[in-house]
Amino acid sequence: MKGNELVWRSLADRALQGQRTWRNVTELAYDAGVPSTTAYLALERLESNGTVDRYSRGGLAVVSVDKLLTMLCAWRNLGRDTLAWTTREGIDPLLQSDKGPYALGGPDAASTILNGRAVADFSEHIVYLPASANLADLPPGNDVRVLTMDKRAARTWNGYSSLAQTYADLFATPGWQASEFREALRDRFVREREWDQEGDGR
Repeated sequence: MKGNELVWRSLADRALQGQRTWRNVTELAYDAGVPSTTAYLALERLESNGTVDRYSRGGLAVVSVDKLLTMLCAWRNLGRDTLAWTTREGIDPLLQSDKGPYALGGPDAASTILNGRAVADFSEHIVYLPASANLADLPPGNDVRVLTMDKRAARTWNGYSSLAQTYADLFATPGWQASEFREALRDRFVREREWDQEGDGR
């Protein structure tokens, strides 16, 4: 993922948890795992369309969670970040704790976020692995898409992609099943009216 997407993901994940304000851009950059210059550039796009407000004292706030998710989805490019395609059996050896961090994404992550709710049957799975993972022995297949896992995700995700990342990945995944899972996440976590969104009031 590009640096601006990492910044937008951090903003979206925190906003969906109720934290819509940030003391400064440095705090946001650290959370996203990017340089401050990257965070400033990423915020310029959001400020220009009213997604965020910047304060004269240096802080900022997410004004529209819906716009933020839309921006994140519009920029998501699964093909660019795909390391390999393989089978479910082929990926299993890499999903061991001694092989390093990993995270399940897409419908698998959505189902967990929705407390095991089975929204739709699905055949395509997403697995995040670090770029350093050895994929040389993976058999070819079309069941599992292996995506690059950024360093911040490797440190903070707990076996599944975050809510905002899962939402964006489902948007970028073809098929009605992915759309059903994405809509279920939206129904659960995104209020219909922006002023109904919970905030931290900082």
